Amino acid sequence: MPEITGITYIRGDATAPSVKGVKIIAYVCNDIGGWGKGFVLALSRRWSEPEAAYRAWHRGRASNDFALGAVQLVPVERYVQVANMIGRRGVMPRALGSSPTLGLARAGASP
Repeated sequence: MPEITGITYIRGDATAPSVKGVKIIAYVCNDIGGWGKGFVLALSRRWSEPEAAYRAWHRGRASNDFALGAVQLVPVERYVQVANMIGRRGVMPRALGSSPTLGLARAGASP
C-alpha cells in the first residue's frame, strides 16, 4: 500500500471534481431525514439522485440500515458517486454554529 504523505487541497466546485478516475463526493448527513441547508443545496442543484435516495432511505429506516455511521453510495455520473454518510445526530440551532463541535464550544460544553 502506498504511504500517505499528506493532504492536497484543491479549490473549486466540489460538485464538479477535476481529478481523473472514480470520484466520491462525501457529505455528512443528519439522522433525522433533514435535507435543505448547506452543501446539500449545491448537490441538489446539480443532481436529484442524492436527495431522492437519502429521503427514501430515511423513509424506510424501520427496515434498513439508516442510522449513525451508515453510508449510502449514490451514482450520479459514470465515474462520480455521492456518499450520504449519516454522521450527525439531529441538527444544530443556527445560534450554536454549523458544526456540532463549534456548537458545543459556544455553549460552553466539551466535545
